[in-house]
Amino acid sequence: MEKIIYVKLLDEGVNVYRPVSAKEISRNIYKLSGMDQYDSSDERWEFPSESCVEVSEQHLSDGEALIAIKLVPINL
Repeated sequence: MEKIIYVKLLDEGVNVYRPVSAKEISRNIYKLSGMDQYDSSDERWEFPSESCVEVSEQHLSDGEALIAIKLVPINL
């Protein structure tokens, strides 16, 4: 199932997150899409697009969101 998860942007000075489409692999594990969203000249993501990440539900200013917290070494 496709969902939107949030990936932290690096080198921003404050905590900033990018919403990224991702496919659920298993409970709390998602494979990031987002190649069409990523612009390496404009921003640096904590986890690269097409990688698998573990997520955690956290509170952001707009409410609860799934946040990418850890890279998961899965090859799909």
